[in-house]
Amino acid sequence: MHFVLAIAGIAAVVGIWLWRAHTAARAAGELMETADDIRAALRRFGYRRKANVNPLDGIDDSRLAAAGILAAFANMDGGLGRAEIAAIARECGAAFHCDATEAEQIGAYGRWLIQQSANMDEAVRRLARNLEGKLTEAEKDQLMEMVERVASIEGGNLTDGQRYTLGQLARQLN
Repeated sequence: MHFVLAIAGIAAVVGIWLWRAHTAARAAGELMETADDIRAALRRFGYRRKANVNPLDGIDDSRLAAAGILAAFANMDGGLGRAEIAAIARECGAAFHCDATEAEQIGAYGRWLIQQSANMDEAVRRLARNLEGKLTEAEKDQLMEMVERVASIEGGNLTDGQRYTLGQLARQLN
């Protein structure tokens, strides 16, 4: 009887260990996919690192700056989740009239941009500088609506910090 219990215990330990190894491998695979997406987006949009220049300051494509702003607002409430990443890609696709693949790459580039700053308020300020004078009033309003939709995904409402930064963004763009 003790022999059967010992074998069952060993089988349970091996099963748990295999399940945890499978879960870790799946998580690592998702992480590698994200890194590949970001690498492909950087290559596609022709990013080149310049000496003594913050990557947030040298964005020529206003779509990339807008995607970075969306990602920064989504990140303000505790990190980017799958729903927020999907919403950023969806908003980019609808606003920039591009296919799903390009929208995902624009979103990935925006997520990479915000990783270049520890402070999301500062990231929004720097990225908004790239948009000054480039947007029409309708595009400014559209950007504000996009930000509100993406930022309110997790909690349903904007946090106080997000509202403050949204006000700063509106003032900076006007």
